[in-house]
Amino acid sequence: MFLLALDTTTKSCSVAIVTSAGLLAEVTTARNETHARHLMTMVDQALTLAGISIDAVDGFAVTRGPGSFTGLRIGLSAVKGLAMAGDKPVVPVSSLEALAVQAVSASSGSGTIVAMIDAYRGEVFLAGYRPDGDRMIPVIPETVVAPETAARQVTDLAGSVTLVGGGFVTYRSHFAQITGARIDSAPEMAHMLRAATVGRMGLGRLDRDGRKAVDIMPVYLRKSDAQIHQARGTG
Repeated sequence: MFLLALDTTTKSCSVAIVTSAGLLAEVTTARNETHARHLMTMVDQALTLAGISIDAVDGFAVTRGPGSFTGLRIGLSAVKGLAMAGDKPVVPVSSLEALAVQAVSASSGSGTIVAMIDAYRGEVFLAGYRPDGDRMIPVIPETVVAPETAARQVTDLAGSVTLVGGGFVTYRSHFAQITGARIDSAPEMAHMLRAATVGRMGLGRLDRDGRKAVDIMPVYLRKSDAQIHQARGTG
């Protein structure tokens, strides 16, 4: 079984082809450009590296958010188009949960994993998880908060805590000042979300959670700038 996975929720953009035997190909970039400019080229590159055509793909996995409004729309639109063309199932994956999985894989740590994505406007998207075998048990629901609020939530957690994701990287100094020495950071390479992780998670959930492309919806957690301006009558 071949599964094509995408992540476009942050500054990085990643595409992977995975099978039950492992990773076949992955293409990741962190250029400061809209993902729309290179995503489909990256899909073609990943398929070429894996030695398969899009017709051979049995299903798709895609991060459904939270994350960048524009990035989410680009990734979901691409996957929906590819999946609908071939009538293939899609597995939506939480971008925060995927980061937590990466932290566990990179450090083999226990305790609570707190994943964060830079939400801009002086905020972070945040969620906390407790590893339980192959599962991630939510202990802090997905939310959007100021980094100072996130740091205080982290200090209230019992036991060891590992922080991961671009939101932590952006506000590293805030967490260092508020949380103290007992808080650990995932290895640096784990902070960039990879499609290989999304694909591995999606492959394990395809039979249970695979859906029709039209049923996949993004998770934003807050209103877009355009919605806020419209509500204020300034759009």
